[in-house]
Amino acid sequence: MKIKIFIIIILSLAACTETQPRRAINLPKVSDLENTININKALFAEEQNLLQEYIALDSTLVYLNSGKGFYYAYLNKVKNGRFPKKGDQVLFEQEIIGLDGTILYAKNNLGLRSYIVDKEHQIKGLKEGIKLMKQGEEVKFLFSSFVAYRMNGDNLNIIGSNEPIVSTIKLIKINE
Repeated sequence: MKIKIFIIIILSLAACTETQPRRAINLPKVSDLENTININKALFAEEQNLLQEYIALDSTLVYLNSGKGFYYAYLNKVKNGRFPKKGDQVLFEQEIIGLDGTILYAKNNLGLRSYIVDKEHQIKGLKEGIKLMKQGEEVKFLFSSFVAYRMNGDNLNIIGSNEPIVSTIKLIKINE
């Protein structure tokens, strides 16, 4: 019993002492974060210049800025119809080329592709681009690396690190 009282007194006294906040051992360096931000800003500006040069050379099409990191132009526009919404399954054809015109993935090799809108993993540009299309439309997209394959490139190492791409997509069918 005396031991229990002694422990309670010790714990009470220890609780009354002023606590000292712990200090972080390794504080993150703001300069490293600033360097990363500056590098990404410079890379984005360089890619935007490349995309603008591509647009200037491709004067037969009218490119629109999506506001989501890519540009697009209709090759075939449909007046009536609806846009795909979350959960719709879409079937589409796609061809991917580099800004220099090199075919990276031919439409015939990729075949007919299926995607459930906003429920399956795809690059951001494709996810957002599909939602701008109606059934039967064909659109040419200019994707910066930030909405394409980023700094990793694709799994087969065909699309390189930080490589902007041109993707032509034809939306074949929208299933609810």
